[in-house]
Amino acid sequence: MKKILLLIVLSFLMITSCADNKHFISDAKYRKTVNKDFLNRKDLASNRSKELFSVMKDANVEEREALEFLYAYMPFSDLADYDGEFFLNQVKYAFKAKDFFHWGKDIPEDVFRHFVLVYRVNNENLDTARMVIFDELKDRIKDMSMYDAALEVNHWCHEKVTYRPSDGRTSAPLASIKTAFGRCGEESTFTVTAMRAVGIPARQCYTPRWAHTDDNHAWVEVWVDGKWYFLGACEPDAELNMGWFAIPATRTMMVHSNAYGKYVGNDEVTHKTNLFSRINMLDNYTDTKMITIKVTDENGAPVENAKVKFKLYNYAEYYPIASINTNSKGEASLTTGYGDLLIWASKDDKFNYQQFNVRENDKTTIALTRTEGQTYIEFFDMIPPEGLKEKKTVSEEKTALTNKRLQYEDSLRNAYLATFPKREQVNIDSENLSKAQIWQFIQKSEGNYAEIEKFIKNNSKKVDGLHLYEFLNALSEKDLRDVEANTIQQHITYYQSGKYDLDSYIKGILPARISNEMIRPWRGFLANEFKTIFKDKEVNSTEIINWINENIAIDNEGNYFNCPISPRGVFELKNSDKHSRDIFFIAICRSLDIPAYLDGATNQLWVFENEYWNVVAFEEEKTPKPSGRLILTYEDNGGIKPEYWIHYTIAKFENGDFVTFDYENDPRVENFPITLDLESGYYMLSTGNRYSDGTVLSKLEFINIPANRTAVREIDLRKLVPRDEFYGTIDMNFVINLPEGDILAKELTGDKNAVVCFIDPNREPTKHLFKDIIAYKEQFEKWGGAIIFAIPTEKRTADFKPENWNLPKQSQFFYDEESSWMNNILISTKQEFRDNYPLVYIITPEGKLIFKTEGYRIGTGELIFKSLE
Repeated sequence: MKKILLLIVLSFLMITSCADNKHFISDAKYRKTVNKDFLNRKDLASNRSKELFSVMKDANVEEREALEFLYAYMPFSDLADYDGEFFLNQVKYAFKAKDFFHWGKDIPEDVFRHFVLVYRVNNENLDTARMVIFDELKDRIKDMSMYDAALEVNHWCHEKVTYRPSDGRTSAPLASIKTAFGRCGEESTFTVTAMRAVGIPARQCYTPRWAHTDDNHAWVEVWVDGKWYFLGACEPDAELNMGWFAIPATRTMMVHSNAYGKYVGNDEVTHKTNLFSRINMLDNYTDTKMITIKVTDENGAPVENAKVKFKLYNYAEYYPIASINTNSKGEASLTTGYGDLLIWASKDDKFNYQQFNVRENDKTTIALTRTEGQTYIEFFDMIPPEGLKEKKTVSEEKTALTNKRLQYEDSLRNAYLATFPKREQVNIDSENLSKAQIWQFIQKSEGNYAEIEKFIKNNSKKVDGLHLYEFLNALSEKDLRDVEANTIQQHITYYQSGKYDLDSYIKGILPARISNEMIRPWRGFLANEFKTIFKDKEVNSTEIINWINENIAIDNEGNYFNCPISPRGVFELKNSDKHSRDIFFIAICRSLDIPAYLDGATNQLWVFENEYWNVVAFEEEKTPKPSGRLILTYEDNGGIKPEYWIHYTIAKFENGDFVTFDYENDPRVENFPITLDLESGYYMLSTGNRYSDGTVLSKLEFINIPANRTAVREIDLRKLVPRDEFYGTIDMNFVINLPEGDILAKELTGDKNAVVCFIDPNREPTKHLFKDIIAYKEQFEKWGGAIIFAIPTEKRTADFKPENWNLPKQSQFFYDEESSWMNNILISTKQEFRDNYPLVYIITPEGKLIFKTEGYRIGTGELIFKSLE
């Protein structure tokens, strides 16, 4: 009996030992590479060795190798701002999901490594969403097929989050749940996190810019039973490989995703470093072509390591969808769609560019013959791909069931939103804020209201020098939705007159925010550290810059997800990208009571010293140049006032290419004439005007802004030559069934041209249409014609409330029973339509269709108004 028990114990110990010694990376050669990269990264992060690596001693072999993989390729932001316990828990729960769900055993090792284990999706703040989501979903999906589980996870995501635009900082997944809203990048980050939490491989996909309209879009791909499928994040459909973006995606020129670590796959890699690869998945969505660009010098000899940027017109600039260095033959190749690109090649101080028609060509040669300073104007007509017509459809029964579920999920989310406090429920006494001001911040904080209430209560007493309203007002709306009270409490400061004026304090000392970083506590920590470093003497910005140059290593590839490192993280890690370094510099200045700020448009660093605001810089070549002035004008002839990022942009020449300034929502460009004080140098003014089919009439003006002189330029958009658009004639005596009674189409539209929009109100494209029309609310109301929004009855949902949108006062909504009016229009005019909402027409009183656009398109409001005019 004792022998039997001994054998059982020995067997158990052997099994346990085998489990503890199981390799996470079975390929010995790859494992050796990862280990080598881990040791290099460990050495780089030696200043945080205890915080990051001490947990490894208690991990088993599988966990330790997984941690080595994560650490080996981790961006600086994660090495700097999180600890080993966080990453070990990520590893443990990834394996827990693999063991719990039956599909875990079928996931290939490399797919699991890159697309389940990895904790980061984009540039979001990291949190414990993996653990929370696993615990909430495990019993709900454990008995489903992997395919059905992926669909169900997306339904769960829709219960929690729906689309709403916001700023570029990506909220953490749990913060998105708390708010219940997110832009597409946040929805996809949230959904990828949810999929990975239950062991389903997932990756975020981006079209960095659309070809046929402004803006970009992100969605999700999931690996199910050996194949990658796509889906709309937080936008469930009846099956995978469906989504409102399916047709627009066929008009793209690039769809890509980042693969963490050393990635070995069959995908085309457009950018590869030791830490990650950017893979091109465009073939999954549309017809493609490989194009090759050869770069030569002025004598025709091939140029190696020239930078070739494949640029797409979008938001009034030419945005690089890929950047590839030439090989020894002087060639760079890319797989892309059948549209137009601007190819930009540069090396050292030479550059050149060329419009490239992918439909007709597959190769071209560009000679580097241009230099900085040449002034002239270029015109380009940029045509996007036509796209494909095919779109996956499912049965009416499946569609109806899905729509019913969506309505139920909307009700769950709305019930949660109803728990946010109403104005009459907020009863906080403050000597620093009025009742109206308190409600202003509580309302904007939405699901984070408890933290903002706590902060306001903690600072309710009047204190000399406390400017609480200005402090809270300096936070972005997203800050109010996800910041913790204790964090912003550590950023409270008090103004004392004498050293600088109040305006300089409010601009350069008071704000907790510097750029696009997540707000973290750094002010007190940096003050203590740098008072010791500088031995409590008063310092200036030059001494701070010198200390940073001597102590902080700069590596932009090392922080490849572009999530800003916190100021404390930069100090501790001693490694940084340039942008995080600049944030760090401003943080030090503010901690040492030196007013400073980072200009979000030009990325210049401003410091208040010697009673003046001065520009400072780190690199020798970036030593501030004498300023010049650019004045922008436009001729107001009753048309559309040009807007930055919509009609025009300004870019400065740096290192062989033009870098666009970000003046979005900047008061400096609100009113014409616009006066901008800029460094002297070489600039490009880009303007564009887009037709409804996506074609852009582009104009590039290359100008010099001399030192201490003024350059004046007019924003002159190329005119859209009127097209003789006619899409057929419809019966204006068609009877439309309204809840209050039948009405003829001509009675609904009136005796002027009318705008008729068939919409799916809860999908992102329709929400963009609303925003675009609201942007021209005043013009539409002055015009006075009917604006009709028709909702197919199958798209009815309790989540949509027209009164929540500040649309023109003449806007009308009605439910189009079984899409009868829309189908009547389509049949009578012999048009095809595949649920590519919104479908927008301008209809004359006689029933002629003189304008049409369908699907996702930014700027539709402006285009409608121009067409009416």
